[in-house]
Amino acid sequence: MGRFWRMAEAFEVAGKVRDCDSSGSEHSPETMMDLSDMVNSFIENGNGVVNKDFDMQVDDESSSDGIDDDMEEMKEALQRLLRVDNDDDVRRNLISKVQKASKDVVQDNRSSQSLGFKRRLMARLRDQGLDAGLCKSKWEKKGGRLLAGNHEYIDVNVEQTRYIIIISLLEEFEIARPTTSYTSFLEILPEISLFKVEDFKEIVKIMSRAIKKSMSQMKMPVPPWRRREYVQAKWFGSYKRTTNENPTKKTPDRIVINNQSIGFISIPDHTCYGRRQEQFAKRDFGYKMGNLAMVMNGAS
Repeated sequence: MGRFWRMAEAFEVAGKVRDCDSSGSEHSPETMMDLSDMVNSFIENGNGVVNKDFDMQVDDESSSDGIDDDMEEMKEALQRLLRVDNDDDVRRNLISKVQKASKDVVQDNRSSQSLGFKRRLMARLRDQGLDAGLCKSKWEKKGGRLLAGNHEYIDVNVEQTRYIIIISLLEEFEIARPTTSYTSFLEILPEISLFKVEDFKEIVKIMSRAIKKSMSQMKMPVPPWRRREYVQAKWFGSYKRTTNENPTKKTPDRIVINNQSIGFISIPDHTCYGRRQEQFAKRDFGYKMGNLAMVMNGAS
């Protein structure tokens, strides 16, 4: 049973994995084998071991004043980055257009989680005259800290400035058993976000530090898909940008590295992690236990 509960805990941290918002082109949705590899790696490295007192309540309010003060400073910095200044008309207008386009696409397709949602949202933004694109990042495994993976997101260029669009920023930083302090970070994250690249890098830096502190207080390891290196690779690594509205079109996309377009380069494919639910036993229990059984059967 010890191995079973280590598996269960790893799945709790990984949460429920939905199908990626794949564009239906070069990047495939993640598979159960992808999830199996990630969870098994997490456990084999000794990170998935569950303390025998795991189910006991951890008093996260007993942290030192120094830790609390540090978290408060980080939260204030996060709030400044999230705030849309009165003189930032470009960003305000873009957010408004993204919100409207997202609502229209959801109404047309009944869900923001349907296959190809990001591509349809990108197309709707282009219909409004915006230089929006669907970006596909892929990266290789590096050592024991960065797992290989891939990710899709939308960007929009206004004059010489590139903005990244995030649908549900909270889902990018959800973790298992967050402390009260970290939960307060999640509560201020907007549903639809749009940031300049440099500002979003600062947000990732802040949230990654906060995750590390929260999980350390709860005596839990940071899973590989929440490490700063992994999140940075998702959003800030080399990416392939397409403006095709139809994934079946074969017109060439372009690779962008450090803001320079070059020819296609080959990067190993792996997983793309999207929405996760961090509550293991509350919803879709049968589905998750089925996934767990598949992994255990393969590992036995």
